This record gives sequence, C-alpha cells and structure tokens, in this order.
Amino acid sequence: MLKDDKDNFYKEIPYEIIRSKRKSLGLTIDNEGRLIVRAPIRLSEKHIINFIKEKEQWISEKQGQARASAAKYSPITLENGENILYLGEYYTVQREAGQAVTIEDGKLLVPDEMILAGFAGWLKDQAGTVIKKRVDYYAEMMGVKYTSVKMSAARRRWGSCGATDTLNFAWRLVMCPISVIDYVVVHELCHIIHKDHSAKFWNLVAELMPDYKRCQKWLRQNRALMDII
Repeated sequence: MLKDDKDNFYKEIPYEIIRSKRKSLGLTIDNEGRLIVRAPIRLSEKHIINFIKEKEQWISEKQGQARASAAKYSPITLENGENILYLGEYYTVQREAGQAVTIEDGKLLVPDEMILAGFAGWLKDQAGTVIKKRVDYYAEMMGVKYTSVKMSAARRRWGSCGATDTLNFAWRLVMCPISVIDYVVVHELCHIIHKDHSAKFWNLVAELMPDYKRCQKWLRQNRALMDII
C-alpha cells in the first residue's frame, strides 16, 4: 500500500464502532469481512483511526481469509464439477441419466433432469434419516424420551426443543460433520432435562460431549451453509 493510500486506509474499509465500558480497543473481522471496532465509550475516533492504521496488515490478512471463506460457500448450482459438502465431506457433482441421487467414489451422481429444489428435497430426506438415528442413539444413552423429530427450513438456528419435547432440526445440518450433528442433537436432548442454558445444562452437555466447544466453533465458522441452498 502506498503512503497516500495508507493515509486514507480507514476511509477505504467500512467499519462499525461498538462502544461499551471496556478499557481497551479491540478489532474483529466478521464472516463477511467487515471490520468491527470495540472501543471504550469516551475514546476519540481519531485515536480509533490511528489504531486501525497500525493494524492494517492484520486487517488485510483477516479480511482476505473471510473473503476466501465466503467464496467457499457460494450458492449451490448443481453444475458438473461443483463440490458440495455432505456429512462434512466434499463430493464432486457429476450429472448423468438416472432417477435418484447417489454417492460413489467421492462423486455425487445427480440425475440430469433434477433441479435445485429436487436436490434440496434429497438433502432433507437424508437429514431426516441421519438425524433421527443420532437422536435415537443419544436419547437411549441419556434415558430421555422425546415427542417427535422434524426437519425444518430454519436458517437462523440449527435445532430447537419445544415445551412438549418436540425436536426440530434444520435439514441443512446434514452438510455438517457427524460429530457436529451429534453436538446439536445432544444440545437439544439436554433441553428435555434442562429447559434453559444454566450451568447444569452445560455440565450435562460437557459430560456427553467433552469437545462440544470445538463443534460450536465449527458451526460459527460455517454458518454460511445455511444460505447456499
């Protein structure tokens, strides 16, 4: 970056300031590459701008990573050669004559005539089968009973547990690794016992899935899966 460009660096990248009673400045880059500045309530914007300039290399690197991640999760088109995530693994789309989607040797064989809505239906069916099995496995392990298991088209939450112990899971969850699916399943089953997010709730989750925080992190980093189909 040239000197003149550097002087205008803070003007070239949009940023949002969130002020609170904190004592120090902090920078974060969200999933869309936006710069979020967390600052003390009375700190001047001039001080904030200078801080941004000092961190320009870090900001550029993190924004580059965010853009790369966003590109990885571009909308599904079902074109030949496209890579699609299923149960945490990427499969290459291969169009061919047929009546149903099949998986073979790292390839996702998709019927020539299938449109995106049909493929979404296939994913939903697969989710229903896979997730129901995981629910039954952990419900038996935990000694709990649920009312029903349904797949939802939710785009803001991976799962939920109703007041009458009805379990709902976003069918897009089927694109996640099995370990991550298991975490969401365990999370919702634990709500049958504890209806809140109290310490007792999280202790039970940790007892069943000691590495649940790793799964939470994966879901945060890959939330874009909710929007690609």
